Amino acid sequence: MKKLICLLFISILFSIQKSYAQTAQLYPAPLGINPSTEYKVFVNGKETFVYASPIPAAWCSFEISGTVEIVVETYYRDIKWVDIRPRSAQILPSFKDKTIRFKINTPQKLSIELNGSLRHPLFIFANAPEKNKPSKADPNVLFFEAGKIHYAGMIEAKSNQTIYIEGGAVVVGVIKGENTKNLRIAGRGIIDGTYNRLFSSDLIKTGDTAQIRQNKSGKYEQFIRLDRCENVSIEGITLFNSTSWQIVPINCRDVNINDIKIISDNPSDDGIDVVHSQKVLIENSFIRTKDDCVVIKAYMKKTKDYGIDSVLVQSPNTYKTYFTHQVQEVDDVITRQCVFWNAAWGNALEIGFELNGAEVKNIQFKDCDIIHVEAGSVLSIHNAGKSLVSNILFENIRIEDARQKLFDVAIFRSRYSEDGTRNPEEAQKMYLHGAWDGVQLTPPDKKDYHAQFRGKVQGVTFKNISIIEGLFPFSIFYGFDSEHDVRNIRIQNLKVHGQKIKSLQNAKCYIENTTDLTID
Repeated sequence: MKKLICLLFISILFSIQKSYAQTAQLYPAPLGINPSTEYKVFVNGKETFVYASPIPAAWCSFEISGTVEIVVETYYRDIKWVDIRPRSAQILPSFKDKTIRFKINTPQKLSIELNGSLRHPLFIFANAPEKNKPSKADPNVLFFEAGKIHYAGMIEAKSNQTIYIEGGAVVVGVIKGENTKNLRIAGRGIIDGTYNRLFSSDLIKTGDTAQIRQNKSGKYEQFIRLDRCENVSIEGITLFNSTSWQIVPINCRDVNINDIKIISDNPSDDGIDVVHSQKVLIENSFIRTKDDCVVIKAYMKKTKDYGIDSVLVQSPNTYKTYFTHQVQEVDDVITRQCVFWNAAWGNALEIGFELNGAEVKNIQFKDCDIIHVEAGSVLSIHNAGKSLVSNILFENIRIEDARQKLFDVAIFRSRYSEDGTRNPEEAQKMYLHGAWDGVQLTPPDKKDYHAQFRGKVQGVTFKNISIIEGLFPFSIFYGFDSEHDVRNIRIQNLKVHGQKIKSLQNAKCYIENTTDLTID
């Protein structure tokens, strides 16, 4: 009888262990990359590789298909409090000494923060089981295997191609697509942007990182730049340490960006820049950047060289023409079910600054968690050009920590404007040291001249916006003049710490050249 009970116990224990093993899949560690020295993470008792980031931060990624226990061991000597964000995940950890424990049963993108500090967070990406993994043997698949660092350089995307980065693979390089159709960029691996402003295609393929670092003749390269592409899917991958704009669809149509993780803290490291594109869906992603997290742009300029409208994409010190065909309006862009952390620059969810010469309409930001906005605005429209911006919706946005501005809808002249001053000395004289970065003074005697370069903003709704904790920032609604104004703005069900705000005064709004602004 005792033997039978013992065998039964062993059988049950084995069954539980097998069940635990089936609920989590870990990715192999890439050879040549050192793990974080700040955290260890165990998923159902098995250690998963933790990457280090110069933010400074750390992160790990794995798959789950049921309930898993996560144990985090830290190198901090004294933990008195642990915050797990977003709050909507409703995860309450237990912690003692250097160990943190909690369970999850659905895919999550989490920020683990210790002792109330924003420094040295741990990001945990618990992914859903991967679907539609391509075959290495498929000639239309560019496959980067797990456990390796791949020095790929400039990857030229092709039509009807899948670029696949396996979980546990690191690709050092960038992806460029021009006139590409039916492109899929997928996987659970990493694209490393540490050198994406220094390399040449030939140099980076040597794998000589010391030589790459010394190459000062390179230019800023955007992580994934898509020009005039259609039917594009970008899914699952992690973009790490970019030194420039990261996912940039320009004049594209039918773009689906899903389950992306972006981690960086560098100048001009915008997470996703949607430029002159239509039918773009951004969902289920985590973006932590120094500059704008998601931003909509429409930048055009007449050039002597081409004599037609051409798109210009900002480079750190110059403006470079990437293509010269007639550009399109921005229409039907949806961002939903994402987690955002905007650091020292830019804004969390932004339309602007470069809005010149095309209509920007039907833009939606819905059901998102803003866990930190360290400076700038949470929800913003900065029209520094001629565009008409209309039919914009911000809905069901939960804000946990915002330091400066809540809503910021403004029309002005800036250094990014067609009439902006780029001469360093002149720009310093004209710089408006105030509520915005990069905005320039308009001399009273030149108001009419600069008005010809201004657009309008109309039909904007902020619905079910909740500040669930932290500060209550002020808001700005600012038109350039009575003709180039902000109008038809609705604030519906704004709540701060659970209390509904019922007046513009209580909403802490600064208002100028704005018509038909209501709150209810």
